[in-house]
Amino acid sequence: MRARSFLHGALLGMLVLGTGIASAATTADSSPRGGYSAALIYDQANADARDGKLGVAVLNYERGRLLAPRDEDIRANLNAVRDLSGLAPSSESWFDRHAEFANPNTLFWLGCLGILIGGTSELARRRFSAHRLGLRAASFAGLALTLVTLCDATAVWPAMSDAVVIVPTTSERVAPATLAEPLSVLREGEIVSVEAARAEFALVRSATGLTGWVSRADLARVVPNS
Repeated sequence: MRARSFLHGALLGMLVLGTGIASAATTADSSPRGGYSAALIYDQANADARDGKLGVAVLNYERGRLLAPRDEDIRANLNAVRDLSGLAPSSESWFDRHAEFANPNTLFWLGCLGILIGGTSELARRRFSAHRLGLRAASFAGLALTLVTLCDATAVWPAMSDAVVIVPTTSERVAPATLAEPLSVLREGEIVSVEAARAEFALVRSATGLTGWVSRADLARVVPNS
């Protein structure tokens, strides 16, 4: 019973992760039409950069990087656009170091395979007692694959709260109100971490560690909520 509960919980977690990664390429006005892939998002980002939409270009390069974390062209163009925006090159994150070990999307499917193997083995072990030892080994192998994928989900998870400034400038304010005192100015293309939302404002943490309220219309999530 305990093993079955674990498998159900792990499957749910990985499905949420997979849905988040898959939706990373979709917004109403900046995603490529006719589907999505790292290549399509990369082409869209290049078009945004040529049109001078540097914030949206950064957004799409970041989305493409989630789908193809080892693509050097995406990383190079992302840093070029950040340079045009007057921002520092993107620093290596835990996700980047993790992607050097294995492609996160590959690990996701390995985890699905692990759940299938583990769940099937657990069910079969109750019916075929003569093969209990082999089925137990298969069950442990499935569990190991599932744990690897859960570690993969931990590496990807921080990107779920990332957002990009898509307007020339916006202010971080002390309160969620247009007339509230500004704390700092964020530039187009800056990446912030969204910690909360209230009405038309989002509480964000910038790269400097400063926390303030920003108009949600001035931001776009790397992984949209819907």
